[in-house]
Amino acid sequence: MQESELKQIPLSALFIASGIVLPPVFHLAGLGATFLPMFLPVLLGGMVLTWRFALLTAVLTPLASWLLTGMPPVVPPVLPVMLVELSVAALLCSVIRVHLRKSVWLALVTAILADRLVLFLIVKVMAPLLGWNHPLFSISIVISGLPGNVLQLIIIPWVMKMIKSKFPQWYHLNNEQADWIAE
Repeated sequence: MQESELKQIPLSALFIASGIVLPPVFHLAGLGATFLPMFLPVLLGGMVLTWRFALLTAVLTPLASWLLTGMPPVVPPVLPVMLVELSVAALLCSVIRVHLRKSVWLALVTAILADRLVLFLIVKVMAPLLGWNHPLFSISIVISGLPGNVLQLIIIPWVMKMIKSKFPQWYHLNNEQADWIAE
C-alpha cells in the first residue's frame, strides 16, 4: 500500500464516524429525511479520497450507522437505497474531483443530480412492489430531499475552502500536483 493510500485510512474513518454521529442530531429535530445529514461527510469524503476509499466510505457509513443506531432502517428499504445513492454520489465526486481534478462545484452538482435521478428510478421501480402506488410518490421522495441538497451546496464548498486553507496536505493525497479547488 502506498503512503498516499495509508493517509486516506484515517480520513475515511473520520468521514465514517461523522456519518454515524451527524444523522442522530438531525433526527432529534425530525429533520433527517429532509436535510440528508449522512450525505455531508460521504460527499466530503468523495471530494478528498480516491475512488476506492470514497466508495468504501459510502458503503461503510450507512452500514455502521445501521449496526450502531438502527438507522437508516432496513424496512422500509431505506438502507439499501441509501447504499446505492451514497455509492453513486461518492464515486462521482471522487472521479470528477480527485481523479479528473475538476472543480468542487462540478463534482458536487453532478453527484447531486445523479443521486436524485438514481433515487427517483429506484423508488419508481420499488414503490409499486411495496404497495405504494401513488403516481407522485417517487417525485415526492426526491423533492423531500431538496433542502438537503441546498445544504450540501452551501456546506461542502465552504468546508472544502476551509480544508484548502487549514489542511492543504489533504489536497495532495492522490497527486502531489493536484490543485483541488478550482475557483
